[in-house]
Amino acid sequence: MGSSSLNPGLIIDDRWELLSLLATGSSGEVYAARERDTGREAAIKVMRSDLMPDPVAVKRFEREAQATGSIRHPNVVKVIAHGHHLGRPYLAMELLHGETLEARLERSTPPRTQCLAIIKQIAAAIDAAHAVGVIHRDLKPDNVFLLAGDGIAVRVLDFGYAKLAERLVGDANLTAANALLGTPLYMAPEQVQASREVDSRADLWSLAVIAYELVVGKVPFPSTNVADLFVEILVRPIPLPSAVDPTLPKPLDAWSIRALARARDARYPNATELATALTEAARPESRSSIFLVAAVVVLAIVLALAIARPR
Repeated sequence: MGSSSLNPGLIIDDRWELLSLLATGSSGEVYAARERDTGREAAIKVMRSDLMPDPVAVKRFEREAQATGSIRHPNVVKVIAHGHHLGRPYLAMELLHGETLEARLERSTPPRTQCLAIIKQIAAAIDAAHAVGVIHRDLKPDNVFLLAGDGIAVRVLDFGYAKLAERLVGDANLTAANALLGTPLYMAPEQVQASREVDSRADLWSLAVIAYELVVGKVPFPSTNVADLFVEILVRPIPLPSAVDPTLPKPLDAWSIRALARARDARYPNATELATALTEAARPESRSSIFLVAAVVVLAIVLALAIARPR
């Protein structure tokens, strides 16, 4: 089998007409498509033909459909259907218009309020996944999609590396084969160590790295060399937000210490609590408190002088 793209006009599963190639990724090609009976838009992800001889890759692709389809949440990309075309698995999803968070960050960091809204919605998606036994394991800005339009609307994408609970799929060998998966910068320490016990707390670490990047304006681990990056993730002190940018509220330091705790038990218990704590810590309350205290002191001095002034 070659790895060439499918031609526009091709009919998939007697249901979907391919319109144009949108992107080519590590596991598949994504096409804009139209449902023949209804005319509705869709995005069709078809597994790359050159990966078909690899049974682990095939199972991983099929598992993406199972994992994503099991999560019913507005912040997770919606799966419409899945099946096979000439032996190649495909996944039909809602067609999204906008850009990835990674593309957005390449231009500039969004305003603070938008960053907090993005994290809140990613957190809701991740908690929904965890509630049905799905661990993403590759959460990163490139797998977060920002819909075009007014306001912030997020979709979490690409559950191809997801780890599923036994009730969804019982394939321990596939999980073991995928032990060291993910994008290095956003991998939790236990993923770097290729632990077989990676659980939902790895997603919380990845979310914390994304949140740190958005709010602080820099990633917590600057190395581009993978070996050095892994050392930073595992053992080197993580810069406190106020040390990177002294204008940031001091409560962010305590938030980062807990969110990026190397001991899994010390992290936030779920993504929503992480996002809520971040919103609280990011408030400019410390600076407001200083101004309030200063105002109270000035007022007290004025009153004291007024009382002490001879009549």
